[in-house]
Amino acid sequence: MNILIWMDGGFDTYGPSRHLYHALIEDLLENKHRIHLIESHSTGNDPDVPEEFVANELFSYQVLNAPVVEKRAFAKRYLSGVKFSFDCIPVLRQQRTKDFDVMMVQSCPWAPFAISIAKACVKIPTIWNIQDMFPGASIANGVMDKKWMQKIFYAFHKIAYKKADHISVISEDMKQKVMEQGVSPEKITVIPDWYDDKSVREIPWEENLFVKKYNMKKDVFYVQYAGTMGFNFDYRMVLNVAEILKDERNIVFQMIGFGSQKDVFESTAKERGLDNIVFLPLEPQEMVPHVYSACSVCLIPLPKGVIGNSVPSKAGLLMACHRVIVTSADGGSEYNKMFEREQIGIACSTDDPQGVADGIIRLRDNPDLREKYADNAQKYGKAVYTRTVNTKLYEDLYRRIGGKA
Repeated sequence: MNILIWMDGGFDTYGPSRHLYHALIEDLLENKHRIHLIESHSTGNDPDVPEEFVANELFSYQVLNAPVVEKRAFAKRYLSGVKFSFDCIPVLRQQRTKDFDVMMVQSCPWAPFAISIAKACVKIPTIWNIQDMFPGASIANGVMDKKWMQKIFYAFHKIAYKKADHISVISEDMKQKVMEQGVSPEKITVIPDWYDDKSVREIPWEENLFVKKYNMKKDVFYVQYAGTMGFNFDYRMVLNVAEILKDERNIVFQMIGFGSQKDVFESTAKERGLDNIVFLPLEPQEMVPHVYSACSVCLIPLPKGVIGNSVPSKAGLLMACHRVIVTSADGGSEYNKMFEREQIGIACSTDDPQGVADGIIRLRDNPDLREKYADNAQKYGKAVYTRTVNTKLYEDLYRRIGGKA
């Protein structure tokens, strides 16, 4: 197939473009599909298009400059994204004669502009790949609190839902959110984000570089969060659970990462005297299996309203590393139900720190149960969250929408 991929964020940015799109393009090229990539990159940075792609005769690309804009500067960031969409018009028009079968447009808040422009310039079947719901995710994490603005963006986004020939989402909860916007279920395909089963595995304690770096102890029960401490991370839940368990001296909360909420999280922990919380810097990508394999259990605390609008991408990675997850998320969500149905961890509601604390104690005191859940999680992860399975699902989707099935 001849596939056009339009990425608003390039390989020089932190996020799905660097990992998910890298794996997807790599597997498509390996299966002899021709790929043309249009992407942005932050002005002054190396575009960082992987050398193995550039060397492949089936791959071509075009890179457009885009300014670096703080995520918190919503209006400026949005306008910058709209400008990038219009800047792509000449580049997209050049592709009209290339005989593409299908185009995929990366998830972005300015999707109504991106998809409308893409469809007008390159008249081929278009798939909109949604990684985060907008404006739903911004509303859930408190960034967009004005009702009039919410109504405008919800209405405006219906243009993108209508213009796209098909929509891919990354969870059943997200599919439900899209259907609530009037999109038929037949127009939506669920393909979860994946971990790279070609490289991610459990690292034994004796070989674990993260364990050695921080001189971790086998008799300590490490409750770990590793990732972005932003608006989709409920640091208040961690504080409340740590408060409940502060007298359990062998339980340590290991908080690894960075983000907009880290400073207030760390300062509040100090104010409350919670010395059972340890803050560590984020590790490089190649250390991820070592980091996750080092914890006793992993904590994924999500604020109310996040599930369906966003999806915690680390769940599959933790399953691959044979780890049990304790999570707090919206009750009744498919995400929460998954943990009980598959017996792979413990899920509580967003307002139940006592339930989270009880779950941690239960797993600490029942190593056999923890091992059972970890075994189940690893099997479930292999079936649902692997690169091998899910890049093939994208390939099948391209064939179906591009008329090559």
